[in-house]
Amino acid sequence: MPTSTIKYLFFACVMGLLTWACINPITDFKQIDATSYMTIEADISDDAELCKIRITSSSNRILSQNPIPVNKAEVYVTDQTGTKTQFKEGTLMGTYLPPVGFVGKVGYSYTLSVKTLTGKQYASVAETMVGAPEIENIVTQFEVRDQYAKVDLRRTGYSVYVDFKDSPKEGEFYMWNWKHFEKLNICETCEGGATWNFKTNVCVSPRVPTEDILNYQCDGNCWAISTNNDLNVFSDVLTNGQRLVGRQVARVPFDGYSPYYLRLEQRSITKTAFNFYQSLISQVQSSGSLFDVPAETRFSMNIKSVSDPAEKILGILNVFSVRKKIYFIDRTKNIPAGEFAIQSTFSGEIYTCPPGAVNCVDKVPCVESAYRTKITPEGWK
Repeated sequence: MPTSTIKYLFFACVMGLLTWACINPITDFKQIDATSYMTIEADISDDAELCKIRITSSSNRILSQNPIPVNKAEVYVTDQTGTKTQFKEGTLMGTYLPPVGFVGKVGYSYTLSVKTLTGKQYASVAETMVGAPEIENIVTQFEVRDQYAKVDLRRTGYSVYVDFKDSPKEGEFYMWNWKHFEKLNICETCEGGATWNFKTNVCVSPRVPTEDILNYQCDGNCWAISTNNDLNVFSDVLTNGQRLVGRQVARVPFDGYSPYYLRLEQRSITKTAFNFYQSLISQVQSSGSLFDVPAETRFSMNIKSVSDPAEKILGILNVFSVRKKIYFIDRTKNIPAGEFAIQSTFSGEIYTCPPGAVNCVDKVPCVESAYRTKITPEGWK
């Protein structure tokens, strides 16, 4: 291609970008035509721990993908008998929890009502809870994905399979989720020469950064929480009433040799929820990541705006029954020759009080969050 042609194409591209910037102005990092969507993720289950409603507003700022919690909303769930239960905002902003003792009931229908501080109102259609079958058996198998290098955590892992009996009723839909708990010794790490401030509970950096790293131990029991980051749903349209054997429901990493705590959830979801999650799976397969899914595909199928019928809502009212099973995976057996666990290591030193120090504190608290807990996991060994 002649040099003059290349220069012309480059000039045309630059002018095109400048023209776009004039037509689509950005003010304070905010695109004028950006749209923020209300997101409502409501879980009503026959397991009290899983009942929660998260309400956020998607950010319309170019440099932020973090959702904004919607605080102090009036949130109610009403069952088919007319009994109304108020969900109140907990310590995690934007997350609303039911009163102690509330659980959904199999066979009951539930609707959701939300009213924000700004007066916007949202309501759902009724969804009925269907009973979930028991998990009859769990089998794990060590598997190698040769397309990944040996230093890649995706290469090796344990695939988890379940057996269960589908009910004779037609039109059953299932979803699997899991949680992993791992005991922690280090609760905070300060890098760049920073030290932990035990009053403000943050790392404080020095004026001149260094390469020093300090690790602070937990002041008591603490567990890290990890969950599945993929969607796994199933319809019994071709297997109605049969016993399903070897349904893959999880894959856990080979990042150590200690027993792997897995709490598996087998959920019986509604047809609406199945269609919603199936649409997300289809989009992920075509775009590569759950974060790449266009907002249009996540518009709610059962929650609508009462105050503005034209408003589009993200999220879903998910009414489900669940059966859980705790399983410890032995990660020392059936490992092919030449395969090794990719274990994480921490750098730096562990902070301890200097000799002779008075009223010194050298351990930090375990702060409850979606990723950490000081409550002993059910069935922990």
